[in-house]
Amino acid sequence: MKILRRLLITIVLPLLLPVMGHAAPATVKFMSSDADLPAAFVEKFNKENPDKITIVRTEPDYTKMIAEAASGNASDLINIGEGSDLAYYVPRGLFKDITSYLQKSKVLKMSDIDLLGNVNYQFDGKDFGKGPWYGLTKDYNNIGAITYNKEMFKAAGIPFLSETVPITYDEMYALAKKLTKKDGSGKVTTWGYDIGTGWWKFLASDMAYMSGLNVFKDADKSIMNDDPKMSKIWKYFAQMFVDGVVPNVKNPAPSWAGANFQSDRVAIVQLGYWFGAQLRSNPGFEKKYGWAPTPVLVKGGPRVTNTLGATGVVMYAKTRVPDQAFKVFEWYIGGDYGRERATTGWGIPALKSLEPLLPEANAYDKSRKMIALDDAKYFKPWQTSGWTTAPAWDPIWTKNAEALVKGEITMDKFVDNWYSGLNKLFADGKAELGR
Repeated sequence: MKILRRLLITIVLPLLLPVMGHAAPATVKFMSSDADLPAAFVEKFNKENPDKITIVRTEPDYTKMIAEAASGNASDLINIGEGSDLAYYVPRGLFKDITSYLQKSKVLKMSDIDLLGNVNYQFDGKDFGKGPWYGLTKDYNNIGAITYNKEMFKAAGIPFLSETVPITYDEMYALAKKLTKKDGSGKVTTWGYDIGTGWWKFLASDMAYMSGLNVFKDADKSIMNDDPKMSKIWKYFAQMFVDGVVPNVKNPAPSWAGANFQSDRVAIVQLGYWFGAQLRSNPGFEKKYGWAPTPVLVKGGPRVTNTLGATGVVMYAKTRVPDQAFKVFEWYIGGDYGRERATTGWGIPALKSLEPLLPEANAYDKSRKMIALDDAKYFKPWQTSGWTTAPAWDPIWTKNAEALVKGEITMDKFVDNWYSGLNKLFADGKAELGR
């Protein structure tokens, strides 16, 4: 028997040694768009880590992600559109607390994290900026900052905006009206203003803070605040649709706000720092476009802006490869990819040490960088509800805004429908968790 055992060891062990010495690399599935996780960077990472980690990109699909998480098979790293949606996902047990990893990391030092820019990725179950860390932004943006077409301002006899003193929201509205142009049939040829789809809810939150108001009536953020002062803020944005200074159902735009601005169909946008990188594809961008800080409600009054929650990366709670996933996370946020992205100026980096890499070779880049970092001093997490995700708000607004523009409902009815639609959404979210 001993002879047989020795014989088996002699035969089998040499066959096992190559396998034991060259274990297959761990696969880290990363849910992200190709734009946020370019194939060239993935290929470079995989070549540099042939025996350790292989990144496999998966297409963004949050509905699918939730289903896969329920079956224990979600992607290990997840690009989350708005970090503020942690308030929805964390109570459902979807994301991993990575605080201990960050505390040990030599790449992502806790003292180097831009706390205001990343505030939505730290969440204690109630408030942002407290408790465990679940991720970091890939970069962030001062969404309220203004970009405007200088040529359109010149043609309308409007002075260029200050880069240091914010205009008021009422002043911006007046400019939007003045800069909106129509042809003889009443069809809009140039809109005075536009923002990203659904961004009005983020800006309304800023305005609420500046007014000392809460978007919600109750402590658990399940009922909208119907105070007339809060309703007036929502009406500000709804009136833009009625007046047609932004694209609406009667005068739809050919594309999204940024593309419309680039094609000279819009005079003013609030899209923030990152939009400056996209405008580089336009000839003469350095002289054609101007920058201004996020507006205020009252001259000299409080300043507030936010980051939309900021797009970033989180880790799946039940990942089977947490150590390897965090290595990829480090590379993405503060390694080769993070440093490269900072140099392109597509967003303010998550780490303070990467800010010097932001481009400032000309007045255009110096201006938008200066405004972005100044606006960043006034960041506050937008007033969201953990009973739903940020995108879920938008269809309720769109449906009722179209009815308002068509004259099918009054402004007061619009606000009532807006509140009741959201209150139902929040109630459904509470019911999902048995609350």
